Amino acid sequence: MTNENESRFSPVKKHGHRNVKELNKSGNLTGSARQIKDGVADVYNLIQKWKNANSNGMQIIDTIANIKLQYIYKKNKDETIQNGSIPEELESQCTLLLSIIQKMEKVVKKLTVTTAMFVGVMKLQQHLADDLVLFQTWTPDIFVSTVRELTEMYREEYKLKQLVYKNICHAKDRNTMMFYTSSWLHQPYVTDKSHVLLESMLLETGHK
Repeated sequence: MTNENESRFSPVKKHGHRNVKELNKSGNLTGSARQIKDGVADVYNLIQKWKNANSNGMQIIDTIANIKLQYIYKKNKDETIQNGSIPEELESQCTLLLSIIQKMEKVVKKLTVTTAMFVGVMKLQQHLADDLVLFQTWTPDIFVSTVRELTEMYREEYKLKQLVYKNICHAKDRNTMMFYTSSWLHQPYVTDKSHVLLESMLLETGHK
């Protein structure tokens, strides 16, 4: 059976690691094609910012987990420690984690704005009744649905990150702490499909 995605996405090629922080907006394109190519670069750069934030956040999560596990162990041996109290050394880590959450929120908001731009281009092209294939095979509506799907993944993942941030410092046992740590690491809402979606857009617009 033919995979329904095969007709939607360009073939994904494997590329070596490139030592670049951001994808440059380039080319002599104009009009809708230029907007879409620049928009794809924006999506790429935003996702790289998310990955960096997630990696930095994981380091903070590990520190919080170690502090909390030591505290839980100590509390089990010392009944004088009050329930619900939080180790003082956690305060700075929670502040750092909040800054990560705020960076992720900005990424989701900018992805939402970029999605709106793609929708605008799609409506313009439809109104002009112009050639809807601006690059190789994709029409603007394919870009819209692709960016929307990516944005929704990161929006849902951001909600999960918020829950982890709000609760991890109050975890009362090791299992709960490990659950929060694992949730942050594995990003269940950002599936493997996100890589296919992003790579397909990059290939379609000539960024790769």
